[in-house]
Amino acid sequence: MSSPSSSFKTTRRRKASRLRALSASEIARNVQNYEIWSVNQGCEQVSYADLPENLKVDVAHVFDVRGRIPATWVNKQSEGYRALALFATKEILVFIEDAFKLCPLLFSNTLSSPNMSELYAEIVTVFSAWKRLCRMRQSKEKWSEADFAANVYNVFRSPALRESTYRVHCSVSLSQPLRRSNLETQALRVLNAKTVMPDCAVFIPASSIRTLSHSAKSPFKVLKGHSIMANGGTSFRYQSTPCAQLPDTPGFEFISSLWEDKKPVHHMLEDAYRQNRMATAASARHLHSLHIEAPIFGLVWANGSVRAHVDWCNLEKGKGPVVLSAPYPGSSEDQLNGPFHEWRLDKPSDILQVYFLIRNIDDWTTGKFRERVTTGVNKLVDAVIDRGQNYNCWKRVGDLNIHSQKENNMSMTTDSSPVPKLKTKGRRAR
Repeated sequence: MSSPSSSFKTTRRRKASRLRALSASEIARNVQNYEIWSVNQGCEQVSYADLPENLKVDVAHVFDVRGRIPATWVNKQSEGYRALALFATKEILVFIEDAFKLCPLLFSNTLSSPNMSELYAEIVTVFSAWKRLCRMRQSKEKWSEADFAANVYNVFRSPALRESTYRVHCSVSLSQPLRRSNLETQALRVLNAKTVMPDCAVFIPASSIRTLSHSAKSPFKVLKGHSIMANGGTSFRYQSTPCAQLPDTPGFEFISSLWEDKKPVHHMLEDAYRQNRMATAASARHLHSLHIEAPIFGLVWANGSVRAHVDWCNLEKGKGPVVLSAPYPGSSEDQLNGPFHEWRLDKPSDILQVYFLIRNIDDWTTGKFRERVTTGVNKLVDAVIDRGQNYNCWKRVGDLNIHSQKENNMSMTTDSSPVPKLKTKGRRAR
């Protein structure tokens, strides 16, 4: 027979398990849990046609991959083809021809010659990833998410990011739920999740936004020192980055795109999308809190296929910030209200399109996105310092707890959390 103390310990362990906060991965794998999270976070899925006017041009530019390869490379009678054939292997020539057959819009008659050698080097990189994927498809071995990432995805997506900062397995803080009272036990377990770990995150390089943080009169220093910024049991330094760990040097951090890799199982695509949306929603809330009007691009990778979505934050009267997410349906006008467009990386045209999409994200991150960030932060300074408006914290702080009342009701309190640690190397948590 078990002793009273061991029985008590077992009961306590079971109770602790029932109250344990779920991880982001556990939430994403369960549709009901994700619904609880998304409703209380103000997340909604909408159509690509619902993009606000002030974001449409930037988003369309990022997804525009037309005319990136010279059409002469598939015209065997042209001088460009003869020059290419002098050093390109037969396999690469066939790869380019197949891409043209599947997607002629990738090719252009107006590309100039000075950049041809650099472009060819890019095509070779993409071809190498495509070749590895073909070998994996033909093999009878079982492949994991990490295998696809190492052998295919990172072979071409890492070289595509030339100017941006590319981080893997970077812990992102989740946002505070909009609703914090009258929550049931399961809702508290879901909403107590504090972080999500995307497989990849694209940042503005710290060096290119140094002026926003380093000088004594910079927006970061001015806002950090203002009395109105110290509220909610948290600090402005903690709120100024989407990451769970603070940067070594105090200052802003901004994410433009977040990617999620999943194992090669079909239903995992939906799990990956939900988990990726948790990360993009947090980044959208971070930008919104700083008065930055900009979209966040999400990419979902699974079993050699890629889907994309674009998220942004709206402020709805009486509801607070609402994060909208639109699946990218493809480039055709009649597809604006359609479902996800899916790129299949074993198709030469599709893997090239995804490569050029990432190149566009890289250019946008250090260009128009950085401009939107600078404009938004300066608007925040004007709103808080000059016009006396409040700064609204967005990041999860403390725990949501249930306390028994005499009336046998449920109430919620927020416990202050300790100051987060600086970045350190640690074991990955999903």
